[in-house]
Amino acid sequence: MIEFAGRSYEATIGSDLQRDGMYLELADQDQCVVGEIFFSDVDGKMTVTLFQPEVPLEMIEWMIATARIRLPPTDTTAG
Repeated sequence: MIEFAGRSYEATIGSDLQRDGMYLELADQDQCVVGEIFFSDVDGKMTVTLFQPEVPLEMIEWMIATARIRLPPTDTTAG
């Protein structure tokens, strides 16, 4: 759980086989999805989608920083 402006949010990280990538999703305490950052395995790009109006910049910045760390695959074969 993470808190923004006195409200609790839950982050979920998962894989999406249909879109061929991974996502970080943030939902509010009512389980309404606020936004998603998607990392595409196809082209290596991240995209942000917001599902609520007026999402605080602090929340978007947290999502981006977390997605940069958690979503891209790490190459364990590199020497």
